[in-house]
Amino acid sequence: MSGKTKLSDAELASARHNFEEAKASLACEGIHLTVEEEALFQGFEERRLAHDECRRQLVEFCRAKRREKVPAST
Repeated sequence: MSGKTKLSDAELASARHNFEEAKASLACEGIHLTVEEEALFQGFEERRLAHDECRRQLVEFCRAKRREKVPAST
């Protein structure tokens, strides 16, 4: 990890732009983010999280979602 914790104003603006482009691209494919996913990304932006930290939290989020879908062993 780079050790950087917060995005600069320019980096944040670029990240916002990239996110909007990604959402538009997904929408073209008929894929829309859930309210929970939107909130996750909004939180990244509000906290100005560095990209490495966003990736770490996304992986954590996806793993948690996957665990929710797996039926409990009996």
